[in-house]
Parts: sequence; C-alpha cells; structure tokens
Amino acid sequence: MSAIVYREDGVWVAHCLELDIVAEGEDAEDATCSLISLCELQIKVALEEGDLKAVFRPAPPEIWKMFWTGTEKKGCKRLRVEAPIDRFEARELVLA
Repeated sequence: MSAIVYREDGVWVAHCLELDIVAEGEDAEDATCSLISLCELQIKVALEEGDLKAVFRPAPPEIWKMFWTGTEKKGCKRLRVEAPIDRFEARELVLA
C-alpha cells in the first residue's frame, strides 16, 4: 500500500493511493497511523464478506502525482503492520 501525507487547512491528511481512503491527524505520523488502521479495517471487512475487489479503487490522478513528488518517510511507529497489509510506503509532501 502507498500513501501521501500532507498538510491542508492546518490539518495533516494521509491518503491511501490504492484504496482511496483518507485519514486526518494532529501530525504526519498520527495521520499515517490512522490511515493504516482504516485500511486494515476496510480490507478485513472485505475479506470477511468475500468482496475484496470492492475495496481496491485508486485515488484520483492528482493524488498519485502528489505521491511521486513527495519524499519517502518512515511508517507509523505506534502500529505494527500485520496481514492483510504487509507493506506500507508513505511519502510526505511539503507545500511551500
């Protein structure tokens, strides 16, 4: 999974590219941790309901572009990412 983390209107926003899920936080790490939790929950529910295809819908192109212009950052230190998410790459975009 991939995410872009950026500040918007005084709030940190984390946006998952593959699932088009958005979370907010007090800082970049808080937003990233919240996003990982939301993604895990979404995938677990989809697996339980047997509808995994419904979960995967890509974020809009402008969000993908933000991701590729961002710089890689560490994931969430508070959470230990487990299955169903075994890789989570986050990038931070600093807007001037």
